[in-house]
Amino acid sequence: MGRRPQPAGRKAVTVKEPEPLRRFGPVLVFALAFGLRLVYLLQARANDPLFYAPQLDGLYHHQWALAVSRGLEFINDAYFRAPLYPLFLGMLYRLFGVNLFLVRLVQALLGSAGCVLVMLLGRRVFDLRTGFYAGLMMAVYPLLIFFDGELLIPVLLIFLLLAGFVLLYQEERGWFYLPLAGLCFGLGAIARPNVLVFVLALFFWLLLRPHRRRLSRALLFGLAVLVPILPVTVRNYIKSRSFVLIAWQAGTNFYIGNNEYSDGTTAIVPGTRGSWWGGYNDVKRIAEQTAGRPLRGVEIDRFWISKGLEFWRRSPARALLLTLRKLYLWFAGYEVSNNRDIYFFKRFTFLNWLIFQTPVFKFPFGFVLPLALAGIYLTRKKWRVLVPVYLFLGAWCLSFIPFFVTERYRLPTVPFYLLLAVAGVRSFFQRERRERTFAGLIFAGALILFNLNLAGAGRKADMAQNLFQAANGWYETGRLERAQTALEQALALDSATNILSLQATILLAQNRIEEAEKIAQAAVRLHPQEADAWGIAGNVHAAAGQLDSARLMFERVIELDPYGPEGWNNLGNLHLSTGELERARFCYEQALRNSPNFVLALFHLGLVDYYQGRKDSAHLRWLRVLELDPEFEKARRALQELR
Repeated sequence: MGRRPQPAGRKAVTVKEPEPLRRFGPVLVFALAFGLRLVYLLQARANDPLFYAPQLDGLYHHQWALAVSRGLEFINDAYFRAPLYPLFLGMLYRLFGVNLFLVRLVQALLGSAGCVLVMLLGRRVFDLRTGFYAGLMMAVYPLLIFFDGELLIPVLLIFLLLAGFVLLYQEERGWFYLPLAGLCFGLGAIARPNVLVFVLALFFWLLLRPHRRRLSRALLFGLAVLVPILPVTVRNYIKSRSFVLIAWQAGTNFYIGNNEYSDGTTAIVPGTRGSWWGGYNDVKRIAEQTAGRPLRGVEIDRFWISKGLEFWRRSPARALLLTLRKLYLWFAGYEVSNNRDIYFFKRFTFLNWLIFQTPVFKFPFGFVLPLALAGIYLTRKKWRVLVPVYLFLGAWCLSFIPFFVTERYRLPTVPFYLLLAVAGVRSFFQRERRERTFAGLIFAGALILFNLNLAGAGRKADMAQNLFQAANGWYETGRLERAQTALEQALALDSATNILSLQATILLAQNRIEEAEKIAQAAVRLHPQEADAWGIAGNVHAAAGQLDSARLMFERVIELDPYGPEGWNNLGNLHLSTGELERARFCYEQALRNSPNFVLALFHLGLVDYYQGRKDSAHLRWLRVLELDPEFEKARRALQELR
């Protein structure tokens, strides 16, 4: 027997539920969800070039998780990004080893459990059948299947949000469910701080609702939310001596979404590199060069916030139009990709047939949202029960519009839209003709409006960068022929620095130095202000034995990117090869000052110690290298020879 939550002052009505569905519905939902996710993972493992070569945010999370799994500190400052997902990933690495398939299998279990949570939520808010159908819809929703297989935040965040909602709607059964919901939302906040906007709205709703213990319940909820957050805040203060509640990324993201070059979707600060660490170092360098001194993370955050606000003061009309553009894209059927283009990479699995866009129709979101909007109208009599859901959908949207829009940012809203869509469809035929007509008009209007190619929706993919990402994945996993083929296709479309650099790197690996030199020269000629272009040119000249010109190029890299460890390490290698040990030591120490866990510089610094007769120091450094990267064979061999 199940109970529907009722508005305050109304007696709950007992509703008879189908016994087989109550008993076996969750099992069916979970089995379907996990089965589809397992098939997806098996196909992706076999075909997707990035399955074992995560990029951008996924790579950053992977690197952070590696440090966590080995008990190492990843960054000696306040957190730049919220820490929960990398901590979760690091725990999985510690338990199961660095097995990217097994980790994704655990995430598939978590995503499948989330489908069951939607069923339970639907049962509490509407009825068992609505919950069951919503769970099935979530099980087959292709974007959720895709992101359950990514090393990204949504899979964990969505589970926590849904768990929090299920507990929230259990409050009538016991006061303790409310703080448990608060704990879930607090954990969600240290995965994605935007949760706090919803938490604040929910807190005031708890405070203002007609409940005789509303004050104590609201305070209890608020305190529970803070329990997971406070340790993060304390840690940030210890590291930075500044108040950083969770992370200091907001300023950078605010400027990305509020500048004269912003389109509301591109997730890169203008004038910085597209790689994760390259962009991070550039953001830091620009802020510090402007200030004329080294800055802490929180000061860099304030710098970029002030730059974004300056755009609003200088061009308010343009900023407002940009905000409206982002608002439309948030609801548009088009999936705005971020780390990798889902419309390109879907081709490697069965999702190729479940995600598509045409000039007039985008599936699946372009179909689900209109159904959900009609569902909101058809279920309006239950608005009191649905207030937390509406608060979440509104707060979540408003928390991202000041920044920029991507498909994974809005993904946590999808389970709730699915629930409303199913509820609307189920109630459609029970309504009077007038209501059905109006609901149909809502659906048709939204279907047309949000499937148009407006405000950048339906934009042409950057095929060159898609091919580059695929080539990079194949290169990193040793499939050079496929990488070379994809790169040649990319070069026919674009001559971006990263494409040229990878091409030269592959040619070097094949000992085709003359060809690599031509590509490197083209990179420097076309992109003279980009450190990566000079870096690959330096590598090619060093491989050709042209050490003087290589040194000049690496010095140029450091001039353009003083915070990147690679330039310092490469310059150190040149000094090491010519016996200039103290100069080499200085370069390696600079690299490690910028990136304390950069194993190449640490290994080479051990070589300097060894050549200078400091064998104990070399021994400790090489042990540290293996602690950071157990598969670093050069360090293992060096230790064996040292013994």
